[in-house]
Amino acid sequence: MLNISKLFTWFFTIDHKRIGMVYSLIGVWSGFLGLGLSILIRINMGDAYSNIIPTEIYNQIITSHGIIMIFFFLMPVLIGGFGNFLIPLLLNLPDLNLPRLNALSAWLLLPSSVCLITSLFKGSGVGWTFYPPLSGGLFSSGGGTDYLMFSLHLAGISSILSSINFICTINSAIYFNINHEYISVVIWSYLFTSILLLLSLPVLAAGITMLLFDRNFSSSFFDPTGGGDPVLFQHMFWFFGHPEVYVLILPGFGVVSHICMSFSNNPEPFGYLGLVFAMFAIVCLGCVVWAHHMFTIGMDVKTTVFFSSVTMIIGVPTGIKVFSWLYMLIGSSVSRNDPVMWWILAFIILFTTGGVTGIVLSASVLDSLLHDTWFVVAHFHYVFSLGSYTSVVISIIWWWPIITGYSLNKILLQAHCVVSMIGVNMCFFPMHYFGFCGLPRRVCVFDSTFTWISKICTYGSIISAISAFFLIFILWESATSKNVMVGQWGSGSTHLNVMSAPLSYHITYSGSTYWWFSNV
Repeated sequence: MLNISKLFTWFFTIDHKRIGMVYSLIGVWSGFLGLGLSILIRINMGDAYSNIIPTEIYNQIITSHGIIMIFFFLMPVLIGGFGNFLIPLLLNLPDLNLPRLNALSAWLLLPSSVCLITSLFKGSGVGWTFYPPLSGGLFSSGGGTDYLMFSLHLAGISSILSSINFICTINSAIYFNINHEYISVVIWSYLFTSILLLLSLPVLAAGITMLLFDRNFSSSFFDPTGGGDPVLFQHMFWFFGHPEVYVLILPGFGVVSHICMSFSNNPEPFGYLGLVFAMFAIVCLGCVVWAHHMFTIGMDVKTTVFFSSVTMIIGVPTGIKVFSWLYMLIGSSVSRNDPVMWWILAFIILFTTGGVTGIVLSASVLDSLLHDTWFVVAHFHYVFSLGSYTSVVISIIWWWPIITGYSLNKILLQAHCVVSMIGVNMCFFPMHYFGFCGLPRRVCVFDSTFTWISKICTYGSIISAISAFFLIFILWESATSKNVMVGQWGSGSTHLNVMSAPLSYHITYSGSTYWWFSNV
Protein backbone atom coordinates (compact mmCIF):
# COMPACT_ATOMS: atom_id res chain seq x y z
CA MET A 1 0.00 0.00 0.00
CA LEU A 2 1.25 3.46 -0.90
CA ASN A 3 2.53 5.42 2.08
CA ILE A 4 1.28 8.98 1.57
CA SER A 5 3.53 10.48 4.24
CA LYS A 6 6.66 9.02 2.63
CA LEU A 7 5.48 10.28 -0.77
CA PHE A 8 5.17 13.81 0.61
CA THR A 9 8.69 13.63 2.03
CA TRP A 10 9.88 13.15 -1.56
CA PHE A 11 7.89 16.14 -2.80
CA PHE A 12 9.29 18.45 -0.13
CA THR A 13 12.77 16.97 0.15
CA ILE A 14 15.92 19.09 0.03
CA ASP A 15 18.25 16.07 0.19
CA HIS A 16 20.61 16.17 -2.78
CA LYS A 17 20.42 12.38 -3.28
CA ARG A 18 16.64 12.38 -3.60
CA ILE A 19 16.69 15.46 -5.80
CA GLY A 20 19.25 13.71 -8.00
CA MET A 21 16.88 10.78 -8.24
CA VAL A 22 14.02 13.11 -9.27
CA TYR A 23 16.21 14.54 -12.03
CA SER A 24 17.21 11.04 -13.15
CA LEU A 25 13.64 9.70 -13.23
CA ILE A 26 12.40 12.66 -15.28
CA GLY A 27 15.42 12.31 -17.57
CA VAL A 28 15.01 8.55 -18.10
CA TRP A 29 11.30 8.93 -18.81
CA SER A 30 12.04 11.70 -21.32
CA GLY A 31 14.85 9.63 -22.84
CA PHE A 32 12.52 6.75 -23.65
CA LEU A 33 9.95 9.20 -25.04
CA GLY A 34 12.61 10.70 -27.31
CA LEU A 35 13.80 7.21 -28.23
CA GLY A 36 10.26 6.27 -29.27
CA LEU A 37 10.05 9.35 -31.48
CA SER A 38 13.39 8.48 -33.11
CA ILE A 39 12.11 4.96 -33.88
CA LEU A 40 9.09 6.54 -35.59
CA ILE A 41 11.44 8.69 -37.66
CA ARG A 42 13.51 5.69 -38.75
CA ILE A 43 10.46 3.53 -39.51
CA ASN A 44 9.09 6.33 -41.66
CA MET A 45 12.44 6.54 -43.48
CA GLY A 46 12.55 2.78 -44.08
CA ASP A 47 11.01 3.19 -47.53
CA ALA A 48 11.64 5.93 -50.07
CA TYR A 49 8.05 6.81 -50.90
CA SER A 50 5.69 4.80 -48.68
CA ASN A 51 5.62 7.21 -45.76
CA ILE A 52 3.72 5.89 -42.77
CA ILE A 53 3.59 9.30 -41.08
CA PRO A 54 2.22 12.45 -42.79
CA THR A 55 4.82 15.08 -43.62
CA GLU A 56 3.59 17.65 -41.08
CA ILE A 57 3.52 15.06 -38.28
CA TYR A 58 7.01 13.95 -39.34
CA ASN A 59 8.30 17.53 -38.89
CA GLN A 60 6.66 17.72 -35.46
CA ILE A 61 8.29 14.44 -34.41
CA ILE A 62 11.74 15.67 -35.51
CA THR A 63 11.26 18.90 -33.55
CA SER A 64 10.15 17.16 -30.35
CA HIS A 65 12.80 14.43 -30.62
CA GLY A 66 15.69 16.90 -30.69
CA ILE A 67 14.42 19.08 -27.85
CA ILE A 68 13.49 16.12 -25.62
CA MET A 69 16.84 14.39 -26.01
CA ILE A 70 18.88 17.54 -25.31
CA PHE A 71 16.88 19.45 -22.72
CA PHE A 72 14.92 16.69 -21.01
CA PHE A 73 17.16 13.61 -21.19
CA LEU A 74 20.86 14.43 -21.38
CA MET A 75 20.83 17.61 -19.29
CA PRO A 76 18.66 16.30 -16.41
CA VAL A 77 20.52 12.99 -16.21
CA LEU A 78 24.12 14.14 -16.76
CA ILE A 79 23.96 17.51 -14.98
CA GLY A 80 20.99 17.38 -12.61
CA GLY A 81 21.08 13.69 -11.72
CA PHE A 82 24.75 12.78 -11.51
CA GLY A 83 25.73 16.34 -10.57
CA ASN A 84 23.60 16.14 -7.42
CA PHE A 85 25.08 12.79 -6.50
CA LEU A 86 28.72 13.38 -7.38
CA ILE A 87 29.51 16.95 -6.36
CA PRO A 88 28.83 16.47 -2.62
CA LEU A 89 30.26 12.94 -2.81
CA LEU A 90 33.60 13.92 -4.34
CA LEU A 91 33.93 17.09 -2.26
CA ASN A 92 33.09 15.22 0.97
CA LEU A 93 30.16 17.56 1.68
CA PRO A 94 26.84 16.70 3.33
CA ASP A 95 24.83 18.54 0.64
CA LEU A 96 24.95 21.35 -1.88
CA ASN A 97 25.19 24.90 -0.53
CA LEU A 98 21.71 25.95 -1.64
CA PRO A 99 19.43 22.93 -1.09
CA ARG A 100 16.10 24.76 -1.47
CA LEU A 101 17.23 26.32 -4.74
CA ASN A 102 18.27 22.82 -5.77
CA ALA A 103 14.78 21.47 -5.07
CA LEU A 104 13.16 24.34 -6.96
CA SER A 105 15.35 23.73 -10.03
CA ALA A 106 14.39 20.04 -10.02
CA TRP A 107 10.63 20.49 -9.66
CA LEU A 108 10.55 23.20 -12.35
CA LEU A 109 11.09 20.36 -14.81
CA LEU A 110 7.58 19.05 -14.11
CA PRO A 111 5.63 22.07 -15.49
CA SER A 112 8.24 22.24 -18.24
CA SER A 113 7.45 18.62 -19.15
CA VAL A 114 3.70 19.38 -19.08
CA CYS A 115 4.21 22.20 -21.59
CA LEU A 116 6.34 19.85 -23.71
CA ILE A 117 3.64 17.15 -23.80
CA THR A 118 1.03 19.80 -24.62
CA SER A 119 3.13 20.93 -27.58
CA LEU A 120 3.28 17.31 -28.75
CA PHE A 121 -0.51 17.13 -28.92
CA LYS A 122 -0.96 20.59 -30.43
CA GLY A 123 1.90 20.11 -32.90
CA SER A 124 5.03 22.13 -33.55
CA GLY A 125 6.96 21.36 -36.73
CA VAL A 126 9.51 24.18 -36.69
CA GLY A 127 12.66 22.15 -35.96
CA TRP A 128 14.54 22.29 -32.67
CA THR A 129 16.34 25.44 -33.89
CA PHE A 130 13.11 27.54 -34.15
CA TYR A 131 14.36 29.44 -37.20
CA PRO A 132 12.08 32.29 -38.31
CA PRO A 133 10.14 32.84 -40.49
CA LEU A 134 9.11 29.15 -40.21
CA SER A 135 8.53 29.59 -36.47
CA GLY A 136 6.67 32.89 -37.00
CA GLY A 137 2.93 33.30 -36.67
CA LEU A 138 2.39 33.17 -40.44
CA PHE A 139 3.77 29.66 -40.97
CA SER A 140 3.22 28.17 -37.47
CA SER A 141 -0.06 29.57 -36.29
CA GLY A 142 -0.90 26.80 -33.80
CA GLY A 143 -0.28 27.01 -30.09
CA GLY A 144 2.13 24.06 -30.07
CA THR A 145 5.13 26.27 -30.84
CA ASP A 146 4.25 28.66 -28.01
CA TYR A 147 3.94 25.79 -25.53
CA LEU A 148 7.30 24.46 -26.70
CA MET A 149 8.92 27.85 -26.10
CA PHE A 150 7.35 28.08 -22.62
CA SER A 151 8.72 24.61 -21.93
CA LEU A 152 12.23 25.72 -22.90
CA HIS A 153 11.90 28.84 -20.74
CA LEU A 154 11.09 26.76 -17.65
CA ALA A 155 13.82 24.23 -18.43
CA GLY A 156 16.27 27.10 -18.89
CA ILE A 157 15.34 28.64 -15.52
CA SER A 158 15.86 25.21 -13.94
CA SER A 159 19.31 24.90 -15.49
CA ILE A 160 20.33 28.43 -14.48
CA LEU A 161 19.32 27.83 -10.85
CA SER A 162 21.16 24.51 -10.67
CA SER A 163 24.24 26.12 -12.28
CA ILE A 164 24.28 28.88 -9.65
CA ASN A 165 24.05 26.22 -6.95
CA PHE A 166 26.87 24.14 -8.44
CA ILE A 167 29.17 27.15 -8.83
CA CYS A 168 28.57 28.33 -5.26
CA THR A 169 29.16 24.85 -3.84
CA ILE A 170 32.30 24.11 -5.85
CA ASN A 171 33.86 27.55 -5.33
CA SER A 172 33.36 27.40 -1.57
CA ALA A 173 34.79 23.86 -1.42
CA ILE A 174 37.85 24.85 -3.47
CA TYR A 175 38.36 27.97 -1.34
CA PHE A 176 38.31 25.98 1.91
CA ASN A 177 40.45 23.14 0.51
CA ILE A 178 43.29 24.03 2.89
CA ASN A 179 45.06 20.71 2.36
CA HIS A 180 45.49 21.50 -1.35
CA GLU A 181 44.41 17.99 -2.32
CA TYR A 182 43.63 17.10 -5.89
CA ILE A 183 40.01 17.82 -6.66
CA SER A 184 38.45 15.30 -9.01
CA VAL A 185 38.30 16.32 -12.67
CA VAL A 186 34.57 15.60 -12.45
CA ILE A 187 34.20 18.63 -10.18
CA TRP A 188 36.05 20.87 -12.64
CA SER A 189 33.87 19.59 -15.47
CA TYR A 190 30.68 20.52 -13.59
CA LEU A 191 32.11 23.93 -12.73
CA PHE A 192 32.92 24.66 -16.38
CA THR A 193 29.56 23.27 -17.50
CA SER A 194 27.73 25.56 -15.07
CA ILE A 195 29.69 28.58 -16.27
CA LEU A 196 28.81 27.79 -19.89
CA LEU A 197 25.13 27.48 -19.00
CA LEU A 198 25.13 30.83 -17.19
CA LEU A 199 26.78 32.51 -20.18
CA SER A 200 24.64 31.01 -22.93
CA LEU A 201 21.14 30.29 -21.58
CA PRO A 202 20.11 33.95 -21.06
CA VAL A 203 20.87 34.63 -24.74
CA LEU A 204 18.61 31.75 -25.80
CA ALA A 205 15.90 32.99 -23.42
CA ALA A 206 16.14 36.48 -24.94
CA GLY A 207 15.88 35.12 -28.49
CA ILE A 208 12.85 32.94 -27.69
CA THR A 209 11.16 35.83 -25.85
CA MET A 210 11.64 38.10 -28.87
CA LEU A 211 10.23 35.35 -31.07
CA LEU A 212 7.20 34.99 -28.79
CA PHE A 213 6.60 38.73 -29.09
CA ASP A 214 6.83 38.48 -32.89
CA ARG A 215 4.31 35.65 -32.87
CA ASN A 216 1.76 37.09 -30.44
CA PHE A 217 2.23 40.86 -30.10
CA SER A 218 3.00 41.97 -33.69
CA SER A 219 6.57 43.03 -33.01
CA SER A 220 9.21 42.74 -35.75
CA PHE A 221 12.45 41.61 -34.16
CA PHE A 222 12.97 38.94 -36.83
CA ASP A 223 10.45 40.03 -39.48
CA PRO A 224 12.14 41.79 -42.46
CA THR A 225 8.90 43.52 -43.45
CA GLY A 226 9.00 45.41 -40.16
CA GLY A 227 12.73 46.10 -40.19
CA GLY A 228 13.79 42.94 -38.36
CA ASP A 229 16.47 40.44 -39.30
CA PRO A 230 15.87 36.65 -39.20
CA VAL A 231 19.64 36.06 -39.20
CA LEU A 232 19.80 37.80 -35.81
CA PHE A 233 17.87 34.88 -34.33
CA GLN A 234 20.40 32.45 -35.78
CA HIS A 235 23.21 34.36 -34.07
CA MET A 236 21.35 34.34 -30.75
CA PHE A 237 20.38 30.70 -31.00
CA TRP A 238 23.80 29.39 -31.95
CA PHE A 239 25.54 31.53 -29.34
CA PHE A 240 23.68 29.20 -27.02
CA GLY A 241 23.57 26.17 -29.31
CA HIS A 242 27.27 25.56 -29.75
CA PRO A 243 28.27 25.93 -26.08
CA GLU A 244 25.38 23.53 -25.44
CA VAL A 245 27.42 20.85 -27.22
CA TYR A 246 30.13 21.23 -24.59
CA VAL A 247 27.56 21.50 -21.80
CA LEU A 248 26.50 17.97 -22.68
CA ILE A 249 29.96 16.50 -23.27
CA LEU A 250 32.04 18.18 -20.51
CA PRO A 251 30.52 16.04 -17.72
CA GLY A 252 31.40 13.01 -19.85
CA PHE A 253 34.96 14.32 -20.20
CA GLY A 254 35.18 14.66 -16.44
CA VAL A 255 33.81 11.18 -15.75
CA VAL A 256 36.11 9.48 -18.28
CA SER A 257 39.15 11.42 -16.99
CA HIS A 258 38.27 10.51 -13.41
CA ILE A 259 37.94 6.79 -14.18
CA CYS A 260 41.10 6.69 -16.33
CA MET A 261 43.04 8.23 -13.44
CA SER A 262 41.58 5.54 -11.19
CA PHE A 263 42.78 2.86 -13.63
CA SER A 264 46.25 4.40 -13.93
CA ASN A 265 49.10 2.92 -11.86
CA ASN A 266 50.75 6.30 -11.34
CA PRO A 267 50.92 7.42 -7.69
CA GLU A 268 50.10 10.95 -8.86
CA PRO A 269 47.28 11.60 -11.34
CA PHE A 270 48.75 11.76 -14.84
CA GLY A 271 48.04 14.89 -16.86
CA TYR A 272 45.79 16.41 -14.19
CA LEU A 273 46.55 20.04 -15.03
CA GLY A 274 46.54 19.27 -18.74
CA LEU A 275 43.05 17.78 -18.53
CA VAL A 276 41.70 20.66 -16.45
CA PHE A 277 43.19 23.39 -18.64
CA ALA A 278 42.06 21.53 -21.78
CA MET A 279 38.50 21.77 -20.49
CA PHE A 280 39.05 25.45 -19.69
CA ALA A 281 40.32 26.03 -23.25
CA ILE A 282 37.27 24.22 -24.64
CA VAL A 283 35.02 26.54 -22.62
CA CYS A 284 36.78 29.67 -23.88
CA LEU A 285 36.96 28.59 -27.52
CA GLY A 286 33.48 27.06 -27.48
CA CYS A 287 31.96 30.49 -26.86
CA VAL A 288 33.49 32.09 -29.99
CA VAL A 289 32.79 29.52 -32.73
CA TRP A 290 28.99 29.68 -32.98
CA ALA A 291 28.88 31.12 -36.51
CA HIS A 292 30.36 27.97 -38.09
CA HIS A 293 26.70 26.83 -38.07
CA MET A 294 25.93 29.77 -40.35
CA PHE A 295 28.46 29.61 -43.18
CA THR A 296 25.66 29.54 -45.76
CA ILE A 297 24.01 32.84 -44.72
CA GLY A 298 26.45 34.91 -46.83
CA MET A 299 28.96 36.21 -44.28
CA ASP A 300 32.10 37.95 -45.53
CA VAL A 301 35.36 36.09 -46.17
CA LYS A 302 37.28 37.42 -43.14
CA THR A 303 34.52 36.38 -40.72
CA THR A 304 34.29 32.98 -42.37
CA VAL A 305 38.05 32.42 -42.09
CA PHE A 306 38.01 33.44 -38.40
CA PHE A 307 35.23 31.07 -37.36
CA SER A 308 36.60 28.27 -39.52
CA SER A 309 40.09 28.63 -38.00
CA VAL A 310 38.95 28.80 -34.38
CA THR A 311 36.74 25.76 -34.93
CA MET A 312 39.76 23.78 -36.11
CA ILE A 313 41.86 25.03 -33.17
CA ILE A 314 39.32 23.69 -30.68
CA GLY A 315 40.38 20.21 -31.75
CA VAL A 316 43.74 20.73 -29.98
CA PRO A 317 42.50 20.62 -26.35
CA THR A 318 40.17 17.78 -27.30
CA GLY A 319 43.13 15.86 -28.72
CA ILE A 320 45.08 16.46 -25.50
CA LYS A 321 42.29 14.80 -23.54
CA VAL A 322 42.01 11.81 -25.90
CA PHE A 323 45.74 11.07 -25.87
CA SER A 324 45.86 11.47 -22.08
CA TRP A 325 43.04 8.94 -21.68
CA LEU A 326 44.74 6.46 -24.01
CA TYR A 327 48.08 6.83 -22.20
CA MET A 328 46.44 6.15 -18.83
CA LEU A 329 44.52 3.16 -20.16
CA ILE A 330 47.61 1.62 -21.79
CA GLY A 331 49.52 1.85 -18.52
CA SER A 332 46.72 0.53 -16.34
CA SER A 333 46.56 -2.90 -14.74
CA VAL A 334 42.80 -3.22 -15.08
CA SER A 335 41.52 -6.29 -16.89
CA ARG A 336 40.70 -5.71 -20.53
CA ASN A 337 37.43 -7.58 -19.91
CA ASP A 338 36.22 -4.93 -17.49
CA PRO A 339 32.93 -3.47 -18.89
CA VAL A 340 33.93 0.05 -17.85
CA MET A 341 37.11 -0.31 -19.93
CA TRP A 342 35.01 -1.40 -22.92
CA TRP A 343 32.67 1.57 -22.59
CA ILE A 344 35.50 4.07 -22.18
CA LEU A 345 37.15 2.79 -25.35
CA ALA A 346 33.77 2.99 -27.09
CA PHE A 347 33.38 6.57 -25.86
CA ILE A 348 36.81 7.54 -27.18
CA ILE A 349 36.17 5.94 -30.59
CA LEU A 350 32.67 7.37 -31.04
CA PHE A 351 33.50 10.86 -29.84
CA THR A 352 36.69 10.97 -31.92
CA THR A 353 34.67 9.96 -34.98
CA GLY A 354 32.26 12.81 -34.31
CA GLY A 355 35.18 15.18 -33.74
CA VAL A 356 36.86 14.26 -37.03
CA THR A 357 33.65 14.87 -38.99
CA GLY A 358 33.36 18.16 -37.08
CA ILE A 359 36.77 19.19 -38.42
CA VAL A 360 35.47 18.37 -41.91
CA LEU A 361 32.48 20.65 -41.37
CA SER A 362 34.66 23.41 -39.92
CA ALA A 363 36.05 24.06 -43.41
CA SER A 364 33.63 26.60 -44.84
CA VAL A 365 33.92 25.27 -48.40
CA LEU A 366 33.05 21.72 -47.37
CA ASP A 367 30.34 22.95 -45.04
CA SER A 368 28.68 24.81 -47.90
CA LEU A 369 28.39 21.46 -49.71
CA LEU A 370 27.38 19.34 -46.71
CA HIS A 371 25.23 21.86 -44.83
CA ASP A 372 21.72 20.58 -44.01
CA THR A 373 22.51 17.10 -45.31
CA TRP A 374 22.49 13.80 -43.44
CA PHE A 375 26.25 14.19 -42.94
CA VAL A 376 25.51 16.86 -40.34
CA VAL A 377 22.96 14.55 -38.68
CA ALA A 378 25.59 11.79 -38.45
CA HIS A 379 28.17 14.24 -37.06
CA PHE A 380 26.16 15.65 -34.19
CA HIS A 381 24.67 12.28 -33.30
CA TYR A 382 28.16 10.83 -32.91
CA VAL A 383 28.93 13.68 -30.51
CA PHE A 384 25.53 14.19 -28.83
CA SER A 385 23.72 10.89 -29.03
CA LEU A 386 26.71 8.57 -28.80
CA GLY A 387 29.31 10.59 -26.89
CA SER A 388 26.95 11.96 -24.25
CA TYR A 389 24.82 8.81 -23.99
CA THR A 390 27.94 6.68 -23.61
CA SER A 391 29.09 8.92 -20.76
CA VAL A 392 25.69 8.37 -19.11
CA VAL A 393 26.16 4.60 -19.32
CA ILE A 394 29.73 4.86 -17.99
CA SER A 395 28.52 6.97 -15.06
CA ILE A 396 25.78 4.48 -14.27
CA ILE A 397 28.16 1.51 -14.35
CA TRP A 398 30.84 3.25 -12.28
CA TRP A 399 28.70 4.89 -9.59
CA TRP A 400 25.72 2.53 -9.41
CA PRO A 401 27.32 0.61 -6.48
CA ILE A 402 27.77 3.89 -4.56
CA ILE A 403 24.23 5.11 -5.25
CA THR A 404 22.46 1.81 -4.54
CA GLY A 405 25.02 -0.40 -2.81
CA TYR A 406 24.53 -3.22 -5.34
CA SER A 407 26.88 -4.68 -7.94
CA LEU A 408 26.18 -5.13 -11.66
CA ASN A 409 26.46 -8.31 -13.71
CA LYS A 410 29.68 -7.97 -15.76
CA ILE A 411 28.68 -10.51 -18.42
CA LEU A 412 25.40 -8.69 -19.07
CA LEU A 413 27.27 -5.38 -19.22
CA GLN A 414 29.68 -6.76 -21.81
CA ALA A 415 26.78 -8.06 -23.91
CA HIS A 416 25.03 -4.70 -23.58
CA CYS A 417 28.15 -2.87 -24.79
CA VAL A 418 28.42 -5.10 -27.89
CA VAL A 419 24.72 -4.76 -28.74
CA SER A 420 24.79 -0.99 -28.24
CA MET A 421 27.85 -0.45 -30.44
CA ILE A 422 26.42 -2.58 -33.24
CA GLY A 423 23.10 -0.73 -33.11
CA VAL A 424 24.36 2.85 -32.97
CA ASN A 425 26.97 2.40 -35.68
CA MET A 426 24.49 0.65 -37.97
CA CYS A 427 22.11 3.54 -37.42
CA PHE A 428 24.38 6.55 -37.80
CA PHE A 429 27.49 5.65 -39.76
CA PRO A 430 25.68 5.17 -43.14
CA MET A 431 24.29 8.69 -42.77
CA HIS A 432 27.73 10.05 -43.69
CA TYR A 433 27.26 8.47 -47.12
CA PHE A 434 23.81 10.03 -47.42
CA GLY A 435 25.37 13.41 -46.79
CA PHE A 436 28.13 12.94 -49.37
CA CYS A 437 25.40 12.11 -51.89
CA GLY A 438 23.59 15.36 -51.04
CA LEU A 439 20.53 13.84 -49.36
CA PRO A 440 18.88 16.70 -47.41
CA ARG A 441 17.94 16.30 -43.76
CA ARG A 442 14.38 16.80 -42.41
CA VAL A 443 12.99 15.41 -45.68
CA CYS A 444 11.04 12.15 -45.45
CA VAL A 445 11.00 11.41 -49.21
CA PHE A 446 14.22 10.37 -50.96
CA ASP A 447 15.52 8.55 -54.03
CA SER A 448 14.76 4.83 -53.96
CA THR A 449 18.46 4.12 -54.69
CA PHE A 450 19.17 4.76 -50.99
CA THR A 451 16.44 2.46 -49.68
CA TRP A 452 18.70 -0.46 -48.72
CA ILE A 453 21.09 1.81 -46.79
CA SER A 454 18.19 3.54 -45.08
CA LYS A 455 16.88 0.17 -43.96
CA ILE A 456 20.26 -0.60 -42.38
CA CYS A 457 19.89 2.63 -40.37
CA THR A 458 16.37 1.61 -39.36
CA TYR A 459 17.49 -1.83 -38.20
CA GLY A 460 20.32 -0.19 -36.28
CA SER A 461 17.89 2.16 -34.50
CA ILE A 462 15.75 -0.81 -33.45
CA ILE A 463 18.84 -2.61 -32.07
CA SER A 464 19.76 0.60 -30.20
CA ALA A 465 16.28 0.72 -28.66
CA ILE A 466 16.65 -2.91 -27.57
CA SER A 467 20.01 -2.06 -25.96
CA ALA A 468 18.35 0.76 -23.95
CA PHE A 469 15.78 -1.68 -22.52
CA PHE A 470 18.63 -4.14 -21.98
CA LEU A 471 20.35 -1.60 -19.71
CA ILE A 472 17.16 -1.14 -17.70
CA PHE A 473 17.00 -4.93 -17.29
CA ILE A 474 20.62 -5.01 -16.04
CA LEU A 475 19.82 -2.36 -13.43
CA TRP A 476 16.65 -4.23 -12.40
CA GLU A 477 18.61 -7.48 -12.11
CA SER A 478 21.17 -5.73 -9.89
CA ALA A 479 18.50 -4.25 -7.63
CA THR A 480 16.70 -7.59 -7.23
CA SER A 481 19.79 -9.79 -6.77
CA LYS A 482 21.17 -7.39 -4.10
CA ASN A 483 24.84 -8.32 -4.40
CA VAL A 484 26.38 -5.79 -2.01
CA MET A 485 29.69 -4.10 -2.90
CA VAL A 486 32.27 -2.07 -1.04
CA GLY A 487 34.70 0.46 -2.46
CA GLN A 488 38.41 0.91 -2.05
CA TRP A 489 40.50 3.98 -2.79
CA GLY A 490 43.27 3.84 -5.36
CA SER A 491 45.74 5.48 -2.96
CA GLY A 492 45.69 6.90 0.53
CA SER A 493 43.87 5.67 3.61
CA THR A 494 40.17 5.19 3.00
CA HIS A 495 37.02 4.01 4.63
CA LEU A 496 33.89 3.49 2.53
CA ASN A 497 30.66 2.14 3.95
CA VAL A 498 28.04 1.52 1.26
CA MET A 499 24.72 0.78 2.91
CA SER A 500 22.48 -1.86 1.38
CA ALA A 501 19.56 0.58 1.34
CA PRO A 502 19.43 2.67 -1.86
CA LEU A 503 20.40 6.34 -1.77
CA SER A 504 22.43 6.09 1.43
CA TYR A 505 26.19 6.14 1.87
CA HIS A 506 28.85 7.37 4.25
CA ILE A 507 32.36 8.25 3.14
CA THR A 508 35.46 9.43 4.96
CA TYR A 509 38.84 9.63 3.33
CA SER A 510 42.27 11.17 3.27
CA GLY A 511 44.57 11.40 0.30
CA SER A 512 43.59 11.08 -3.34
CA THR A 513 40.02 11.23 -4.60
CA TYR A 514 39.87 8.52 -7.22
CA TRP A 515 37.52 5.54 -6.96
CA TRP A 516 38.22 1.85 -7.21
CA PHE A 517 35.66 -0.90 -6.66
CA SER A 518 35.97 -4.56 -5.68
CA ASN A 519 33.44 -7.27 -4.81
CA VAL A 520 32.83 -8.24 -1.20
